[in-house]
Amino acid sequence: MNVSLASTSEYTVKAAESISDLSPNAADVLITSVVTAMVTELGVCSPTSAGLLTFHDGERNTQHTIDGYFISPNSFKKGSMEKHKITMTYGGHIETYAGANTFAIPGIYKILDFIYKNYSSLPLKNLLEFPIKISKDGFKITQPTKDYFIHSLKPLYMWHDESAEVLKPLEEDLENGVVKLIKLSETLAHLSDNDFDNFYYGDIANEVLKTIEDEGGHATKKDFETYEIIHDSKFEQYFKDLKITGHNGPSIGGLMVLKYLDALQGSSKQIENKLQDVYLYRKENLEFFGNRKDKVGKEIKNFNISPSTVQVNTSDTDNHHFSITFSSGYGSGVICKNTGMYLNNSLGEIELNPQGFLGETKGERLISNMSPLIINSKNGIVTIGSPGADRISSSLAQVINNYTKNNNWKISIDEPRYHVNMDGTSRSEPGVKVNIKNTTTTQANDMYFGGVCVTGYDSELFSHGDKRRGDANWKN
Repeated sequence: MNVSLASTSEYTVKAAESISDLSPNAADVLITSVVTAMVTELGVCSPTSAGLLTFHDGERNTQHTIDGYFISPNSFKKGSMEKHKITMTYGGHIETYAGANTFAIPGIYKILDFIYKNYSSLPLKNLLEFPIKISKDGFKITQPTKDYFIHSLKPLYMWHDESAEVLKPLEEDLENGVVKLIKLSETLAHLSDNDFDNFYYGDIANEVLKTIEDEGGHATKKDFETYEIIHDSKFEQYFKDLKITGHNGPSIGGLMVLKYLDALQGSSKQIENKLQDVYLYRKENLEFFGNRKDKVGKEIKNFNISPSTVQVNTSDTDNHHFSITFSSGYGSGVICKNTGMYLNNSLGEIELNPQGFLGETKGERLISNMSPLIINSKNGIVTIGSPGADRISSSLAQVINNYTKNNNWKISIDEPRYHVNMDGTSRSEPGVKVNIKNTTTTQANDMYFGGVCVTGYDSELFSHGDKRRGDANWKN
């Protein structure tokens, strides 16, 4: 069997290569790649990430979704509501909250557990061998992480004593510093001896929860033990001659991709206003807690399109295809001393919490822009997805729209991108083909515009990464 990989994490290629002599399938490569990214993509994601998965089952010829996104703790402890606001220059200007009280319950290990038990062909020890080794031996950070840490290392990751000690080599030399996560290596070895679900029930959960309690967080043992993934809340929509399968809600990302695709079909003279309207619609109609699943599902059901983190995609010659997007927010800056796991700050992401920091989010699935997709075309089946916060939907829509014109995924990914914000301002790469008036021109291939990854299988396997985020791709 042959497998292809496209990712925004450079070390995932080495992870895939480490098991290539064991005849892995797409699920095997996905698992080792996701865990490796959670080790090495510091700041971009962490071992307490959450995500969404869309996949094609080649044996059954069916397509499925799994929502393993963050869930808020069921209650917030009184006396533990202190706000630790961080301001960064990343993306122009970002405000977020840090600390253990920004931690939400992650679903990444529920997703990995499902993939492993239903689709993997190799023992867990083999799949975790590379991330265990690299976390113990140490690694230099990748370029996307360097770009992020230029803005975030000091304000977001050096205020916490344990984190400051771990990341001291980067404070001294961001370019060449080597990070060793020895405790994390031991934690991953423990998982490999048990299973991924041990994160929610066993010794790892106990240690993470102890750190959360000691440092003023809100998650409890019950929150961990009752976490559930959502199966097959999916949509299938046609755009020109492409059938697109994605998440139907409570994630809003899939719906936003469809809305951006619709907006891109209009006159180029009106495109700026139409894209601003899409952003405003999201803000005014979709960013709420409550029954978002029904709201998003109804929107997609009635949707007509005229004739939108870390991303890992894998495909194999048995026609299995996986697309997963996962994140830990901007990071809380807190590391669990005895597991080496950095905690997420999903509750602290201001732009995704419309009720405000520690507002009425108790027990809710948080708002996600993620949108991993499966696309059926006349040429075969492909996976596609991207990181990039609110640029996920606009980036995916532009690439998909490009593909309908040129029938070439690599060219479609490489085309210059742009993004219109809610206030009407925009950022664009040099050479965009639409007239954007009120724009800030970035460098070419700017990581601000995500990192669209594609894998697929038509007459042969293929994979395409994105220069904006590591351009990692591999085939065996």
